[in-house]
Amino acid sequence: MPFLLPAQSTFGSIVGTVTDPSGAAVPSAKVNVTNLGENITVSLETDAYGNYEALNLKAGSYQVSVEASGFKTFRVAQVPLAARQVVRVNATLEVGAVSERVEVQALPALVTTDTQTVASGLDNRMVLELPANYRGAGSTSPYRLLSFLPGVQSDDSFNFSVQGAVPAQTEVTLDGISTVNVTGHNPLPEVYPSAEGIAEMKVQGVGGNAEFGQIGDITTTSRGGSNAYHGSLFEYLQNRALDATPFGAASKPQKVANTFGGSLGGRVKRDRTFFFTTFEAMQYRQAAALQATVPTSAMRSGDFSREPRALRDPFSGAPLPSKQVPASQILTMPRKVFEFYPLPNYGPTDVQVSANFRKNEAAPITSNQFDVRLDHLLTGKQSVFGRLSWKNISTTSPTWQLLPADTSKVQARNLVLSHNYNIGPSLLNEFRFGFTINDSAVSYHFDGWKLTAEMGLQGLPELIYNGLPGVTFSQGTSGFGKGKPNFQYSHLYQWTDNFTFVKGRHTFKFGGDVRRIHAQSALSFGLSHGDFRFDGRFSGIDVADFLIGLPFMSRYSAAKINNDGSTAHYAVFAQDSVKVTPQLTLEYGLRWEYHPAYKDANGNITNFDRTVPQTGRVIIPSGQSARDLTYPGFLLSINACPAPDWNGIPCTPFLQADQVGWPDSLRYAQKNDLAPRFGFAYRPFSNTKTAIRGGLGRYFMVPLGSFYYGLTAIHASGVQEFTNSITGGTPAFRLPQVSPGGSGITSAGKGNAYFGTAEDPYYRDPFAIQWHLTVERDLGWDTGLRLSYIGMRFVQQPWAPDLNQPLPSTVPYTQRPLTDRPFPYWSRVYSYDSGANAIYNAAQTEVKHRFRSGVSFNSAWTWAKHLSDNGNAPTSWGNELGNGRIANSLDRRSNRGNVAPTRRHRWITNAIYELPFGKGRRYLSQAHPLLQGLAGGWRISSILLLQTGPYLTATFSGGDPSGTNASVRGTQRPDAVGSPNLDNPTADRFWNRAAFVCPGRAPGAADQFNCNVSPIGRFGNGGVGILLGPGSINLSMGLGKEFRIKERATLKVESSFTNLPNHPNLANPGTDITSLAFGRTTSARGGDSGGNRIGQFGLRLVF
Repeated sequence: MPFLLPAQSTFGSIVGTVTDPSGAAVPSAKVNVTNLGENITVSLETDAYGNYEALNLKAGSYQVSVEASGFKTFRVAQVPLAARQVVRVNATLEVGAVSERVEVQALPALVTTDTQTVASGLDNRMVLELPANYRGAGSTSPYRLLSFLPGVQSDDSFNFSVQGAVPAQTEVTLDGISTVNVTGHNPLPEVYPSAEGIAEMKVQGVGGNAEFGQIGDITTTSRGGSNAYHGSLFEYLQNRALDATPFGAASKPQKVANTFGGSLGGRVKRDRTFFFTTFEAMQYRQAAALQATVPTSAMRSGDFSREPRALRDPFSGAPLPSKQVPASQILTMPRKVFEFYPLPNYGPTDVQVSANFRKNEAAPITSNQFDVRLDHLLTGKQSVFGRLSWKNISTTSPTWQLLPADTSKVQARNLVLSHNYNIGPSLLNEFRFGFTINDSAVSYHFDGWKLTAEMGLQGLPELIYNGLPGVTFSQGTSGFGKGKPNFQYSHLYQWTDNFTFVKGRHTFKFGGDVRRIHAQSALSFGLSHGDFRFDGRFSGIDVADFLIGLPFMSRYSAAKINNDGSTAHYAVFAQDSVKVTPQLTLEYGLRWEYHPAYKDANGNITNFDRTVPQTGRVIIPSGQSARDLTYPGFLLSINACPAPDWNGIPCTPFLQADQVGWPDSLRYAQKNDLAPRFGFAYRPFSNTKTAIRGGLGRYFMVPLGSFYYGLTAIHASGVQEFTNSITGGTPAFRLPQVSPGGSGITSAGKGNAYFGTAEDPYYRDPFAIQWHLTVERDLGWDTGLRLSYIGMRFVQQPWAPDLNQPLPSTVPYTQRPLTDRPFPYWSRVYSYDSGANAIYNAAQTEVKHRFRSGVSFNSAWTWAKHLSDNGNAPTSWGNELGNGRIANSLDRRSNRGNVAPTRRHRWITNAIYELPFGKGRRYLSQAHPLLQGLAGGWRISSILLLQTGPYLTATFSGGDPSGTNASVRGTQRPDAVGSPNLDNPTADRFWNRAAFVCPGRAPGAADQFNCNVSPIGRFGNGGVGILLGPGSINLSMGLGKEFRIKERATLKVESSFTNLPNHPNLANPGTDITSLAFGRTTSARGGDSGGNRIGQFGLRLVF
């Protein structure tokens, strides 16, 4: 057997049972399965039980014929087969001569009868005709269409959950080759072919057998050529005249978008060699609607008399007269920074309100792509195909700041080569190789070195990269700054092989998958020119603290080398599908995965050994090159050995992997990732009308994304962070000084080193256990009904604790001795650990109507409840860590709550209706040809989405009630003292703010939202996910008309509008109770086409 990987084949199967009129099995009957497009036939015989299986079939249309001595020939003229679909075509033979034929026109049953899997998909027609207007988002990729399939939920960043599996638990493939971004652990939608070149997009999230590694699986298959030449020419136009004004915008942004291209497919050699190619280009000239909350002119000069918060002298604590910061106290840096802040232009301009600056700014996008696919029949038993997708994108990204727009370039490439070999009647092998390459880079168009120098900051390390200092405000003012220009290179090479063996009632399948992964990305910790945070703890107002130069925290890094890491992932599987009885099929299998940890080409990774009390141990890879990367200030700040003890605390061991017996990847790969699967499919009434299906399986999450590069450059970057305080009227430091003393290396004091991030060297790969039960029924009239229960438990889910969090205290953090911390030399020591948990339960109902009498539709309702304890205050799916750091690492269970983007109720309906007028239709079929031409060929398409809102979390900024420096560690939650959700919420008051207070404050008190107070020694008691956010109502519709030009040429005129009624689907309101923006929203959500109405006109010539 060849070396195999859980190679996710895209082929389908046609299976069935052949019986005589009495119901007895007919063995040794000859079955021919013919691909109608390519005229290629697979011939086989039924076994002793009358069963047959035609395996490894491309998606397409097939003819099935059955012959047996003494019986008439049985034939089904057309059987549609989708990717990875198992279609049952049973044959009941009639007595007679073989030369006689029984023609069956009925299509295969709507019910899935022979596998536990629950899946749904979009064929090429739906991809082209559903009114999703994905090009309205400035991309030619149809990836966003997937959010309108049953079981899929999206957040506002267009990340998808499939049947409860978060994005990091979902595999995304194109013709069987993974298209997952290595560094982001998210799909790469721009590697998708043009919609013209897509045969099917399929989503599977329930009952994946051992061939599949993840719970969720999104499969896209490309179109191939056939014996008949066919193709298209198209152009789509979008213009702001077709759009509505975005909610919260002052006017419609400028937009003139043109997308044009075509496709061509056919034969190179009849019945043997076929091609299909596409080209698509987009010129998307648009303006982006930008918003920001900026200080008023008075605030910039130190006048806060119109602001509601009290203002005090930060050095004496006394109230400032007239709430005015003396001009002599205002520093150069804030004056320079505010030169890049526009003045308010929306709403009142003399008092600061949320989103008080709004403008439309040019943000053009251009893209060009082509796709080429070749299919070739080598022999009667061997076939090959290959496809290349190529795409370049250029984007301009403006900012509300008075800075030039950024530009970015993306180069996306995807290749697949496949060899399919029917070794014998019961032996098949499929090999695939492919790669996915996605390179992106951002360019700045300003001189950050010069601008930073003009701000006069003192104590920063050498500024190697372009950028600007970061300034963050906690009370609502928009932040400022530019980190190191970003780039990401994600390269994945994949080899897969599947071997199928049919023996009696058993269909065995074995497979293997090898992936070589390489990624490079910019590394700066976001701090290339310094990072300064203000929350008003000194003067009472964060902007005033900035004017005076009193950040509550500052950080900087000296990162010089970027991420450059690689690894390989391996998996093998074995499974069996056995027909226990003609009605009952059992599926069982086992999958093993092995995920070696990342290795950096330069040895630029660091880990932290928490097992050594007080100091821990810092471990870097073996070899002199890794040691040479070490930033000197880093060693000083952690008092690295052989330095003498400091205040009774031993020095920190700074060791290499070979000295402690660790691998150079600094993490041990788990070798026992065994994932058993079991499922059944039962036809209780011995027909294809009803099926009961269910199963149980274990699925591991692949450690990509943050796990892939999280250890990078800790010892080489020397990240330092400093917490400010005022003692006796004197601050620990004040801008332009960026730290308590000295500059460069000498400013690296004890207790300031930042480790972000370590990994548990014995980290356990997260996994989920899924169980499900489905009842499916063919209701007749080409309509099917599915009822499913889906449950999942996520075990060893990743989370990100701070290993250096002290116990809560009533003593301010800055006044506590360093020995209160588990590791006194460090400020924070973040780690990626396993151990969090989640539970998901869902009920799902789906009604689908196959195209008949001009109508097809799919309508699905999902009720879901998803609880997790690995997030702090999530608003989206985020990455595999559950949306960032946790404020209280000592009590993970306090973070248990609703997972934000999982809506409790979601109803999605897709429909296409061809109006019954004109030639061949119910009405006017005999009318005058002119009338037939005008009345016929009309098509209506629609997408209807109704869903409840996300589950959000109340937060507060500024202050440290727990005395643990939680404000820099993670988002803090207030005390809950009432019911926050209103019966009739509005955009200006979506929740009841009075339901929350800063921890320890009295409800109704004048200072209940002032969190900058002395510590009370505890965290807030407000729960995670207790705020019900805005729901969505979205009706998108399309109207099309076909004009027959010639027998095989049709012109299609199309129009489509997303959110046709322009219903205001509100974006998530602000959740910070101390902010003016709490419970307010000034824009519409972007996910699920929920924004303003967007229109599109199109012309397609199909031949």
